[in-house]
Amino acid sequence: MGGLAATATGLAVLFLCSLREVLADPSMSLEDGYWIGRLPWTAVGVDLVVIGATVTVVAGTVSACIAGGWIRRSVTALAAGVAGFWWLVTAITSPGESGCVGCTAPGFDPFTIAYSLPQETLLLLVAPAAVIGLAALTTRRSYSPAATPSNQMKTT
Repeated sequence: MGGLAATATGLAVLFLCSLREVLADPSMSLEDGYWIGRLPWTAVGVDLVVIGATVTVVAGTVSACIAGGWIRRSVTALAAGVAGFWWLVTAITSPGESGCVGCTAPGFDPFTIAYSLPQETLLLLVAPAAVIGLAALTTRRSYSPAATPSNQMKTT
């Protein structure tokens, strides 16, 4: 639930940042407002989305595998594979050289790639996280009245 909350908070931050730009200049679209990317809030929003979606994928997959049926496990495994593909592509994608002499190539930065490729991030990371989160939240939890503390304290 924490991962879903972080993802939703990050998406809300990004939306509000974009909306702020549109309200300042009504000729812009929400997409234009996103690309302005004012700091620090855009970076905070992107970081929350990536971290929250990743936590949801990992924790939700474990939860569904432990307590889910075969359908839930299959759907979760497929969605986790899609999110894993996003991480694989992110890991092998280099932001590129800046062209300056003596500069070192930037290292692995999934947050920059998530900001630069928002559609791919939504499709390959956030959407699978939503599916996995839904699967994990709808997992039946067993309840045993004998295990409650109030029943254990009763004396006969």
